[in-house]
Amino acid sequence: MKSQFLILIISIIFFSCSEQKKEKVAVEKKPERVETAKKQIDTLTISERQDLTDKSVIERYFPEENETIKFDTILSAQNLKISIQSTTLDSYVTNEFESDGIKYIDKYRDSKKHLRILNGNQVILDTTFVKETFVDYAGQEFLDIANLHGYWFNGIDKNVLEFFGAINKPETDWSYAFYHFFDLTNQEFRIEEHIDEEI
Repeated sequence: MKSQFLILIISIIFFSCSEQKKEKVAVEKKPERVETAKKQIDTLTISERQDLTDKSVIERYFPEENETIKFDTILSAQNLKISIQSTTLDSYVTNEFESDGIKYIDKYRDSKKHLRILNGNQVILDTTFVKETFVDYAGQEFLDIANLHGYWFNGIDKNVLEFFGAINKPETDWSYAFYHFFDLTNQEFRIEEHIDEEI
């Protein structure tokens, strides 16, 4: 029994000494890791500051990329096909504002509207509109801060096609909205300003 007790005590002493050695080794290595980690934290902090400085001005485009969208309408009773193609241009109008110390520069791309009207296979009209087309109605001062937002087919009354268009200053309710009538008989356009009586 004494020999078993002696083996047990030697084992305990042996294990306790070996654990202390492991702790010493771990303690010796900890300062190296802390210094390395501190260097990494400092590097990350500097990088984050640089990123924030770079992002103190954010420039965005609407839409992000140049795009072309096409809308086709078929009036089977009149044997007409109306095609409106909207293509963004490289020019844009700018809206700037600041929020939480960050300056935002939003750039809204201008667009052109290509209108084609076919009667069967015969082209009746093939024309393109840009916002400057409406300078006599909306004024150059307004066109400098606005873009041709949209142009849609609205309907037909007798022999007259009705379109609706809007030139808007982005992010505001300032707009010039208009009806655009195309007479199929004499093939002439007529413009009427749309006035919203609810405003």
